[in-house]
Amino acid sequence: MRKWFLILTMGMLLIFPSLTSAQSNVTLTGMNIQLWPEYDQPSMLVLADFELPATTLFPVKMTFHIPQDANLVAVATYSADGSLVNAVYEGPTKKDSLQAFTVNLNNPKARFEYYLPITIKVHERTFSYLWNGDYAVDAFGIRVLEPLDTSALSTTPKLGPAVVESGLTYYESGAVKLKSGEQFKLDLKYTKTTDTLVSPPQGVQPAAPVDENTPGRVSLNNSLPYIIGGIGIVMIVGGLIYYWLAGRSSTKKTRRRAHHTPQENEEGDEESYCPQCGTRAKSNDRFCRVCGARIRHQEE
Repeated sequence: MRKWFLILTMGMLLIFPSLTSAQSNVTLTGMNIQLWPEYDQPSMLVLADFELPATTLFPVKMTFHIPQDANLVAVATYSADGSLVNAVYEGPTKKDSLQAFTVNLNNPKARFEYYLPITIKVHERTFSYLWNGDYAVDAFGIRVLEPLDTSALSTTPKLGPAVVESGLTYYESGAVKLKSGEQFKLDLKYTKTTDTLVSPPQGVQPAAPVDENTPGRVSLNNSLPYIIGGIGIVMIVGGLIYYWLAGRSSTKKTRRRAHHTPQENEEGDEESYCPQCGTRAKSNDRFCRVCGARIRHQEE
């Protein structure tokens, strides 16, 4: 029993290093690099599509290196119907003068995308791309999109004749075979008189022109009659309340004056004097307070 255990352990030690070595020495069946200068940003968009051999045992981890000033924006795999699906990856992390990221693959075809700066001097643009040879490639190709408003575009090495697709112009190389560690460099130079992008970012645009008749839009012209009418109603109601309060106040003052005036008139009308001694008598006196004579009032 102990003998079989030792044999199994030795076998595992021999097998796993070979598997690790096989993964690190994978030969890609294809690597297609696309360079899109000033596509949706004033920089270079690099799209790297690669394919693993059909005999690859999945899942498998692949590590790639990109320039230190690169901005990795996407890592994805191709599904059976050709659509891209986000892939699980680690990094990027700085390693020497480069950045490294590792992607976990369950499919043979995948892509990663990143941006790199372009050197711009007035109307002259220059850029250099370098494949650093992470893996051997059976068919390595590169394709360059010509930016808008461009003249005098040149590449080193020289690419094939222009190809027009969907109104855009491309230049591409033939497929070359590269060994592991073998580099491929391309220098690009062109003249561009404007800052126009091939596919500028689009904001949210209305489906139809927006004016005062657009549903849901509040327009002062449409609301002005209602505002004026509301102010008029408020003024009318306020005026009525003011006159009503003013009328009540005037009525109270009149009543007060009417209440005091009869008393004064009454006192004035009922003044009388004693017929005997002439002493002034009050309205309630029936006899003179001096001589005692009977006082005659007018009603009597």
